[in-house]
Amino acid sequence: MVNWVSSSAIGGLKRLLIGATLLPGKSSSRQSFVYYSRDSRDIWQVTINTTRRHPVALASSFWKPAVAPFHVPNRLSSFTVCKSKMVNSVEAASVAESNGYDNGHSAGQEDLVDSPTLFKEIQIPLSWGHLAAKIWGTPNDHPILALHGWQDNAGTFDKLIPLLPSDLYVVCLDFCGHGLSSHYPKGMMYHYWDHIAHIRLVAEYFGWSRFSILGHSLGGIVGSMFTAISPSMVDKLVMIDIVKPISTPARFQPDKSAKAIESYIQVLKKLEQSPPSYTYEAARERLVQANNGSIDAEAAEVLMRRGTKRHEDGGYYFSRDLRHVIPTVASYTAEQHAEYAKRVHCPLLLITAKGGFIYEDRSVIEDFIQIYRDVSKGGFQHAHVDGTHHVHLVNPENIASIVGKFLSHDAQQSTLEN
Repeated sequence: MVNWVSSSAIGGLKRLLIGATLLPGKSSSRQSFVYYSRDSRDIWQVTINTTRRHPVALASSFWKPAVAPFHVPNRLSSFTVCKSKMVNSVEAASVAESNGYDNGHSAGQEDLVDSPTLFKEIQIPLSWGHLAAKIWGTPNDHPILALHGWQDNAGTFDKLIPLLPSDLYVVCLDFCGHGLSSHYPKGMMYHYWDHIAHIRLVAEYFGWSRFSILGHSLGGIVGSMFTAISPSMVDKLVMIDIVKPISTPARFQPDKSAKAIESYIQVLKKLEQSPPSYTYEAARERLVQANNGSIDAEAAEVLMRRGTKRHEDGGYYFSRDLRHVIPTVASYTAEQHAEYAKRVHCPLLLITAKGGFIYEDRSVIEDFIQIYRDVSKGGFQHAHVDGTHHVHLVNPENIASIVGKFLSHDAQQSTLEN
């Protein structure tokens, strides 16, 4: 029986008390639960090693987390209680039952050591701010950089990562202006090439010379483009429901550039105003509707944990940088994108969802799939699975086995049809 543990203060709280009751059970399985409190935007995580015959933990706190626990079957350790407060900064504290290990409030690289916690939050300092990341696993395991989709955040992988093999070190990055990462200074514009350049900065921060990339949608585009220009650094690439960047025929590019500049002017004016405020339920519904059926309410809540903040009026607002809605000023043709695709030689797992978005002519998509099949030297796999564009978040069980096997073993030439 564990009566309570304590940790150092977070957000002005001088002492944190957690009551935990351990219930006896089978010793052959392991379970983990994560509790979320909507009002305080706090996260409680309780991980149980059932070899100690304690498969269930019931946690309580001053915030009384009320959302149903999230079952995580793989990423486990000895009994741990972890609290992360996500408001304007990222801080984390944890206490392990066995040794009182505390991985502290610091978000610096010096904290990247073996930890009993399920995941941890860090900030990667850059000249204009920081990139936030959510880390699963330990640094001695193979590194994988997980990249989210447009206007999503690192939480998009919260349901998939726990289903993957536990011997993977997964760094889920918040792109600049997304999630808990810093926004660009006023007046600047974003481009997906910024994200590509930031991968190199992240790799230097961790000291990686070679790593894998797991990317959804925009994250898959960024990952494939980085792989094309830095082939020696990427050993495997997973692209979830994206095949290629959206191309623009040359004759349409001048008009597209003009619209982008006009959008930029209008967005700058909107940024001078306070962001719209919503109730929690209204914000959740707005996010569901904006994704055109790709996510459900539960998935929306996962993204909202990193993608919303409390408004001054007590409601919620979406914290991602509005400048990300500005169209790309300069685009590429399909022929130009094809030259990048021809340089993706590493093992590639391409996952397409049967209910995914159709964003380009099917014949162009098929041409690029054939390019990958032709140029892949380490093995190409294509899995066409049931699910929506956010299959990894809504139905992670549909792809977990495929992704896990691919990242854990040498990819072989095959096509998977489900």
